[in-house]
Amino acid sequence: MILSPTTAARLAEDSVEFVQKRFGFALPYTPESLILVDAIVAKIKETGATQQQASGLLSGLGCYAGEVFVRHAKASWRLTAEMGLTRSCRFPVVLALPGAGVVGCDVLGRVFQSFSGASVEGVARLYETVLAPPVVDGSVESHPPAGEAPATVAPTREPDKSR
Repeated sequence: MILSPTTAARLAEDSVEFVQKRFGFALPYTPESLILVDAIVAKIKETGATQQQASGLLSGLGCYAGEVFVRHAKASWRLTAEMGLTRSCRFPVVLALPGAGVVGCDVLGRVFQSFSGASVEGVARLYETVLAPPVVDGSVESHPPAGEAPATVAPTREPDKSR
């Protein structure tokens, strides 16, 4: 399956099914489940699999993590080129996060970086970081009203229960 904004959700679904069958637990598309994604990535790494051998599952887990952003943070899948991120991102899709300006988020890259050891922080921490309230003068500010979020932080939103 070629990875695109329209196929990312399907790849996530396939990964949820695989994880259920292979590991025996469900991935419920919640922010809390992202720690399970990080644990699965670590477990795959422990097996000694190469990145090439694990790339299908890693891509699927990245899409799953992205779908958590889509469902809980109002992100959307976009082509990397459309976001102007082709120099910094090797994958064809990234997430666009809402705010005063649209911010790109390379969730697939974070999964692969975690696997390779290039990043010690996985997708659970990425989600926390992206949705953290802004810090100004050493204190945490509350989020501004919807539609007035700062460019670098996506506002926390209620989960989309339509999926």
